[in-house]
Amino acid sequence: MQSTIEKKTYDAIVVGSGAAGGVAALVLVNKGLNVLMLELGPKLNPATDYPTSHKWPYEMPYRGLGKPGQYDGLWKVDAYTEHLFLNPKIDRYATAPGTDFHWTRVHAVGGRTLTWGRVSLRFSPSDFKPKSKQDGVGEDWPIEYKDVAPYYDKAETLMGVFGTREGLPNLPDGIYLPPPAMRCGETMLKRGCDKLGIPAIPNRKAVYTQNYDGHSACHYCGECTRGCETGSRFSTLEAIIPKLAGRDNFTLRTHAAAHRVIVDPKTNRVRGVSFIDTETRQEHEVYGKTVVLGAGAMESTRILLNSKTREHSNGLANSSGVLGHYLMDSIKSGFISGALPVLKGAKVSNDDGAGGGHLLIPRFTNLPGGRKSAALRGWQTQPNSGARIFPGYAKGQNGFGSGFKTQVREQNPAMVTMGGFGESLPDFTNYCEIDPNGPGVAGMPGVAGMKDRYGIPQLRFHAKWGDNDLKMAALMYDAAEEMLHAAGAEVLPYQRRTPAPMGDSTHEVGTARMGNDPKTSVLNQWCQAHEFKNLFVTDGASFVSATEKNCTLTIMALAWRACDYLAEELRAGNLT
Repeated sequence: MQSTIEKKTYDAIVVGSGAAGGVAALVLVNKGLNVLMLELGPKLNPATDYPTSHKWPYEMPYRGLGKPGQYDGLWKVDAYTEHLFLNPKIDRYATAPGTDFHWTRVHAVGGRTLTWGRVSLRFSPSDFKPKSKQDGVGEDWPIEYKDVAPYYDKAETLMGVFGTREGLPNLPDGIYLPPPAMRCGETMLKRGCDKLGIPAIPNRKAVYTQNYDGHSACHYCGECTRGCETGSRFSTLEAIIPKLAGRDNFTLRTHAAAHRVIVDPKTNRVRGVSFIDTETRQEHEVYGKTVVLGAGAMESTRILLNSKTREHSNGLANSSGVLGHYLMDSIKSGFISGALPVLKGAKVSNDDGAGGGHLLIPRFTNLPGGRKSAALRGWQTQPNSGARIFPGYAKGQNGFGSGFKTQVREQNPAMVTMGGFGESLPDFTNYCEIDPNGPGVAGMPGVAGMKDRYGIPQLRFHAKWGDNDLKMAALMYDAAEEMLHAAGAEVLPYQRRTPAPMGDSTHEVGTARMGNDPKTSVLNQWCQAHEFKNLFVTDGASFVSATEKNCTLTIMALAWRACDYLAEELRAGNLT
């Protein structure tokens, strides 16, 4: 296919419009750079493109769950969200035999910030130095908490995060809007945690509890993960793109499937990006003085791996051989429910508001003064409580007919559901690569590798949980039971399960890790490629460790920091 070469040279080409790409574009445009943003999907209109967000299950075909078998195994994709997420049964990727990975993708302006859980937690000083300050495992980041703290301030202010200042060393405080009130069940669970000496605090989320930055406060309508028609929670579509639209130095190009970074072999600099127009299937080349990949850890890694040249046969910026390796995700486990007898039969109220639980139980193991654990590192728990629009626990209850319905209605206000995220350890053998074979089939020479719907070579994942990860997952069940019992709850029957495959938490990070040594890392402390001074990767691919905390706030803070540096280096003439 012959490429259409566009003549204009931008100061920066930003690939992706989610948490990383959105922040990168905002910072660089505000610094006066001429920026082109490439987004694979369309630009949605929240007023018209979230048509199902307020519908009750009985208003939806198949109660919103889809036809039997239609969405099996796709916990985020259902009739409410099928127009937002890619269905991996259709848009497939490969997994190596004996491994599995769940890759959640949203191809639209805003990316996964359109559907994310919005929990926004700062990493602690020891999170950036896990090897030297925790247990000697893994590697330390080449940066410290104090390097990122000012950018946490900026990101939280932009996002409108609610929360409280608690003074916990493992969970640094930030800049917060007032939190919503905890529900009855969450208040009782907190009392139980207090008895056990386990911290339990108001959650920290990017949801507007008061009118903020031109947006109305959350009116507690239901599930934020289906899209917010009023823009009352942070997404780059609603909070960043309007600040850039119409600016002379910003161009948004939608339906642009970036797949290759273009290199000038004479100068050892990147020149631009090649993308496929998904509507015309025409390939285009656009040029920039700098390139910023912020398309999500997996997609940015795929672009670098697909950008191989004669001089860079292992993928771009991959002389270390670690590109794609050290894939990590949060361990999702401990999902059990309990009923609080004192709340059975209570009046049903709207407990779906502000999208999920209002209580957070931070990590309490393997910390100074905390509990010791049989597994390295630790986990956090995000409980949910009260009457929900879709009482999922009912599927596990015995009974039939009117008696069953009465039981579910009585228990609905009394329910407390546990579940959390644990820290997976970095492992070189967890990785992604460009699929060399047929769909997930190894050892078949001569078979073309899997490609996506645009003909771009697709990823193959080699990912599975390690021994420490599985040990932690079991401990999360033990802790959840202990906390429910301490709160006075009756624990409902449940089956302990191994964690869902890596990627299921959508906290995937680490595949282009930063470090001081170019022999063992892809990026330096500024998210700048060791091998190409004008190439930056600002999403979760840069992470050295995962921690138990949700990753989006840290992605945004690091992207802000990297782009401040990029702008100054470009002005100084150090990147061209």
